[in-house]
Amino acid sequence: MAGVICSVCGTENADNETLCKTCGMLLAEAGESRATEASGSPAPSAPASGTVAGSCPACGAEIPDPANLVCVDCLEPLAPQPAPAAAAARTRRDGGALRLVFAEQPVDIPQPGSILLGRDPGHSPVAALFARHDNVSRRHASVGVETDGRVWVRDEYSANGTFVNNTPVPRGQTASLAHGDRLRIASDVVALVEFGPGGQP
Repeated sequence: MAGVICSVCGTENADNETLCKTCGMLLAEAGESRATEASGSPAPSAPASGTVAGSCPACGAEIPDPANLVCVDCLEPLAPQPAPAAAAARTRRDGGALRLVFAEQPVDIPQPGSILLGRDPGHSPVAALFARHDNVSRRHASVGVETDGRVWVRDEYSANGTFVNNTPVPRGQTASLAHGDRLRIASDVVALVEFGPGGQP
Protein backbone atom coordinates (compact mmCIF):
# COMPACT_ATOMS: atom_id res chain seq x y z
CA MET A 1 0.00 0.00 0.00
CA ALA A 2 1.32 3.43 -0.95
CA GLY A 3 2.24 5.92 1.74
CA VAL A 4 1.61 9.66 1.91
CA ILE A 5 3.55 11.71 -0.64
CA CYS A 6 4.89 15.07 0.57
CA SER A 7 3.69 17.86 -1.72
CA VAL A 8 6.85 19.90 -1.09
CA CYS A 9 9.76 17.50 -1.51
CA GLY A 10 8.05 14.39 -2.96
CA THR A 11 9.17 12.04 -0.18
CA GLU A 12 6.98 9.00 0.50
CA ASN A 13 5.98 8.80 4.16
CA ALA A 14 4.08 6.18 6.21
CA ASP A 15 0.26 6.41 6.26
CA ASN A 16 0.18 7.42 9.92
CA GLU A 17 2.68 10.31 9.57
CA THR A 18 1.41 13.89 9.79
CA LEU A 19 4.75 15.63 9.08
CA CYS A 20 7.14 14.79 6.26
CA LYS A 21 10.19 12.90 7.54
CA THR A 22 12.43 14.82 5.11
CA CYS A 23 11.33 18.44 5.09
CA GLY A 24 9.00 18.62 8.10
CA MET A 25 6.03 20.02 6.15
CA LEU A 26 2.42 19.07 6.96
CA LEU A 27 1.38 16.09 4.83
CA ALA A 28 -1.75 15.92 2.69
CA GLU A 29 -4.51 13.48 3.62
CA ALA A 30 -3.46 9.89 2.94
CA GLY A 31 -6.54 9.22 0.87
CA GLU A 32 -5.77 12.10 -1.51
CA SER A 33 -2.21 10.90 -2.07
CA ARG A 34 -3.30 7.31 -2.73
CA ALA A 35 -6.04 8.47 -5.07
CA THR A 36 -3.55 10.57 -7.02
CA GLU A 37 -1.14 7.66 -7.25
CA ALA A 38 -3.90 5.27 -8.34
CA SER A 39 -4.96 7.65 -11.13
CA GLY A 40 -1.49 7.47 -12.62
CA SER A 41 -0.68 11.15 -12.06
CA PRO A 42 2.92 11.83 -11.10
CA ALA A 43 3.74 12.54 -7.48
CA PRO A 44 4.01 16.23 -6.63
CA SER A 45 7.50 17.56 -6.89
CA ALA A 46 9.38 20.51 -5.48
CA PRO A 47 8.94 23.85 -7.22
CA ALA A 48 11.18 24.60 -10.19
CA SER A 49 14.62 26.03 -9.40
CA GLY A 50 13.48 29.45 -10.56
CA THR A 51 11.08 29.69 -7.61
CA VAL A 52 13.32 28.45 -4.81
CA ALA A 53 13.49 30.48 -1.60
CA GLY A 54 17.28 30.26 -1.28
CA SER A 55 19.89 27.68 -0.44
CA CYS A 56 20.84 25.79 2.70
CA PRO A 57 23.80 27.42 4.49
CA ALA A 58 25.02 23.98 5.59
CA CYS A 59 25.00 21.98 2.33
CA GLY A 60 23.98 24.45 -0.38
CA ALA A 61 20.83 22.57 -1.41
CA GLU A 62 17.93 24.59 -2.79
CA ILE A 63 15.17 25.50 -0.35
CA PRO A 64 11.89 24.90 -2.25
CA ASP A 65 9.68 26.73 0.23
CA PRO A 66 10.58 29.67 2.52
CA ALA A 67 8.38 28.10 5.22
CA ASN A 68 10.67 25.04 5.46
CA LEU A 69 12.12 24.65 8.92
CA VAL A 70 14.82 22.14 7.91
CA CYS A 71 16.87 21.51 4.75
CA VAL A 72 15.29 18.89 2.46
CA ASP A 73 18.73 17.31 1.85
CA CYS A 74 20.79 17.44 5.06
CA LEU A 75 17.91 18.08 7.54
CA GLU A 76 19.84 20.92 9.20
CA PRO A 77 17.62 23.65 10.74
CA LEU A 78 17.11 26.69 8.53
CA ALA A 79 17.12 30.25 9.82
CA PRO A 80 13.68 31.87 9.51
CA GLN A 81 13.38 34.38 6.67
CA PRO A 82 12.62 37.97 7.76
CA ALA A 83 8.99 38.97 7.47
CA PRO A 84 8.23 41.55 4.77
CA ALA A 85 6.81 43.94 7.38
CA ALA A 86 10.06 43.83 9.38
CA ALA A 87 12.11 44.54 6.26
CA ALA A 88 9.88 47.51 5.46
CA ALA A 89 10.28 48.85 8.99
CA ARG A 90 14.06 48.68 8.69
CA THR A 91 14.14 50.76 5.50
CA ARG A 92 11.34 53.27 6.14
CA ARG A 93 12.95 56.60 7.01
CA ASP A 94 12.05 60.25 6.40
CA GLY A 95 14.08 61.57 3.49
CA GLY A 96 17.34 59.88 4.45
CA ALA A 97 17.50 61.60 7.84
CA LEU A 98 19.24 60.42 10.98
CA ARG A 99 16.64 59.37 13.53
CA LEU A 100 16.99 58.87 17.28
CA VAL A 101 14.18 56.65 18.57
CA PHE A 102 13.51 57.38 22.23
CA ALA A 103 10.83 55.53 24.20
CA GLU A 104 8.63 58.62 24.14
CA GLN A 105 9.06 59.68 20.51
CA PRO A 106 11.45 59.69 17.53
CA VAL A 107 13.70 62.70 16.90
CA ASP A 108 14.80 63.38 13.29
CA ILE A 109 18.05 65.18 12.42
CA PRO A 110 18.20 66.17 8.72
CA GLN A 111 21.33 65.81 6.62
CA PRO A 112 23.35 67.91 7.06
CA GLY A 113 22.44 69.32 10.44
CA SER A 114 22.57 68.89 14.19
CA ILE A 115 20.37 69.12 17.23
CA LEU A 116 21.04 69.81 20.91
CA LEU A 117 19.68 67.29 23.41
CA GLY A 118 18.96 68.71 26.84
CA ARG A 119 16.40 70.28 29.18
CA ASP A 120 16.98 73.91 28.14
CA PRO A 121 13.99 74.90 25.95
CA GLY A 122 15.88 78.00 24.79
CA HIS A 123 18.49 75.86 23.03
CA SER A 124 17.04 72.36 22.62
CA PRO A 125 13.99 71.95 20.37
CA VAL A 126 13.29 68.63 22.09
CA ALA A 127 13.66 69.86 25.68
CA ALA A 128 10.16 68.62 26.56
CA LEU A 129 11.39 65.08 25.91
CA PHE A 130 13.79 65.37 28.88
CA ALA A 131 11.69 67.56 31.20
CA ARG A 132 11.05 64.80 33.73
CA HIS A 133 14.68 63.59 33.74
CA ASP A 134 16.50 65.69 36.33
CA ASN A 135 19.76 63.84 35.61
CA VAL A 136 19.84 65.20 32.03
CA SER A 137 21.80 68.46 31.79
CA ARG A 138 20.21 71.58 30.32
CA ARG A 139 22.73 71.34 27.45
CA HIS A 140 23.63 67.67 27.56
CA ALA A 141 24.79 66.50 24.10
CA SER A 142 24.65 67.38 20.42
CA VAL A 143 23.98 64.93 17.60
CA GLY A 144 24.63 65.72 13.96
CA VAL A 145 25.19 64.61 10.37
CA GLU A 146 27.97 66.12 8.22
CA THR A 147 27.64 66.86 4.49
CA ASP A 148 29.82 63.81 3.75
CA GLY A 149 27.46 61.56 5.74
CA ARG A 150 29.49 61.20 8.93
CA VAL A 151 27.26 60.95 12.01
CA TRP A 152 28.43 62.01 15.45
CA VAL A 153 27.50 62.79 19.03
CA ARG A 154 29.32 65.34 21.19
CA ASP A 155 29.06 65.51 24.96
CA GLU A 156 28.43 69.14 25.92
CA TYR A 157 30.22 68.90 29.30
CA SER A 158 27.19 67.17 30.81
CA ALA A 159 27.02 66.36 34.50
CA ASN A 160 26.00 62.71 34.11
CA GLY A 161 27.63 61.68 30.86
CA THR A 162 26.83 60.57 27.32
CA PHE A 163 27.32 56.95 26.25
CA VAL A 164 27.44 55.06 22.94
CA ASN A 165 26.74 51.36 23.46
CA ASN A 166 27.61 51.86 27.15
CA THR A 167 31.01 53.39 26.27
CA PRO A 168 31.35 56.89 27.74
CA VAL A 169 31.98 59.81 25.40
CA PRO A 170 34.65 62.00 27.08
CA ARG A 171 33.30 65.38 28.26
CA GLY A 172 33.43 67.96 25.48
CA GLN A 173 34.54 65.40 22.90
CA THR A 174 32.90 63.80 19.85
CA ALA A 175 32.26 60.13 19.03
CA SER A 176 30.98 58.61 15.79
CA LEU A 177 27.60 56.91 15.55
CA ALA A 178 26.55 53.92 13.45
CA HIS A 179 23.15 52.55 12.47
CA GLY A 180 21.84 50.41 15.34
CA ASP A 181 23.94 52.05 18.07
CA ARG A 182 22.36 52.71 21.47
CA LEU A 183 22.84 56.32 22.56
CA ARG A 184 22.37 56.83 26.29
CA ILE A 185 21.92 60.23 27.92
CA ALA A 186 22.74 60.17 31.66
CA SER A 187 21.69 56.92 33.34
CA ASP A 188 18.27 56.11 31.94
CA VAL A 189 17.42 57.99 28.72
CA VAL A 190 18.19 55.68 25.79
CA ALA A 191 17.70 56.14 22.04
CA LEU A 192 18.26 53.74 19.15
CA VAL A 193 20.24 55.29 16.29
CA GLU A 194 18.65 54.76 12.86
CA PHE A 195 19.93 55.93 9.50
CA GLY A 196 18.09 56.37 6.22
CA PRO A 197 17.44 53.76 3.49
CA GLY A 198 20.26 51.31 2.92
CA GLY A 199 21.88 52.08 6.26
CA GLN A 200 23.12 55.51 5.06
CA PRO A 201 22.25 58.84 6.69
